[in-house]
Amino acid sequence: MAQPKKVADHWEINGDVTISHAQKLLIESDDLPMAGSLVIDLSQVTHVDTATISLMFEWLRQAQIKKCDLRFANVPKNLLSLIALYGVVDLIPQATH
Repeated sequence: MAQPKKVADHWEINGDVTISHAQKLLIESDDLPMAGSLVIDLSQVTHVDTATISLMFEWLRQAQIKKCDLRFANVPKNLLSLIALYGVVDLIPQATH
């Protein structure tokens, strides 16, 4: 089961981010701060599916409401493939290293 946690100035997500876990992960992330500039690190994510993309868009929607510059880091290759398959590469901002 995936879990979000705040570490220093970013969030870390670990575990499976699939349709089975997306709603719970979204609820748990509501307790984490989202202000100014935020990076969500996905390096510890193990399994993904199309629900992962939906969750990312929901976080982006929340960030826009809160005027937060949200970016994603260490996006797993299988998730990058899904993002490309659905043609939304330009809609998901990635952190630069």
